[in-house]
Amino acid sequence: MTDYEQMEIDVRLESEKDLKTNVGKVIKFFYDKRRMEAEESGWPLKQVKGKHEGYGIAAEAFSKIGAKMKALDRGMKDYLALLQVKGEDGVSICGDIYAQALELAMEAIGMAADATRILNDLYYGYDSRTPIEQAIAEMKAQDDQEGAEFEEAEESQGGEENGDGEPQEEAEGYDPDGKPGED
Repeated sequence: MTDYEQMEIDVRLESEKDLKTNVGKVIKFFYDKRRMEAEESGWPLKQVKGKHEGYGIAAEAFSKIGAKMKALDRGMKDYLALLQVKGEDGVSICGDIYAQALELAMEAIGMAADATRILNDLYYGYDSRTPIEQAIAEMKAQDDQEGAEFEEAEESQGGEENGDGEPQEEAEGYDPDGKPGED
């Protein structure tokens, strides 16, 4: 069974795939619109400066979702209680459930937009490299800097100068064992 390959089948309906794509577009639209309106009003959104501030923003949005979820839960309990009652009350409560679910979805989109803001301010503004990647980059920068210094040192020594700007003595025919002045 060397030719075996694990495959994944996406069994979602096209409408579900489209819904996810469209909700993503709505979240991006809401995020951009909120930022633009805040700037136009003279109160631009401040940049999220840390993880704790980001958590506070997310927690506030989550508490709003919790409140909307409780309202939807009450609506479902009322609907269940009205199932045995004859008349239009059971049908009218379904309209309330629709409105509550819509408000819940709006708060969820708002929370996703807040999460987008947190990601943009913290993650994309943050150096996402691992410590090893950072160390490698620092080593490369040091090597590049040392290489540049070495090249500069070679260039500054010049051809036949001895460091004080005067030509060096010729080494041809020089005998290290010979005595000075014996030519």
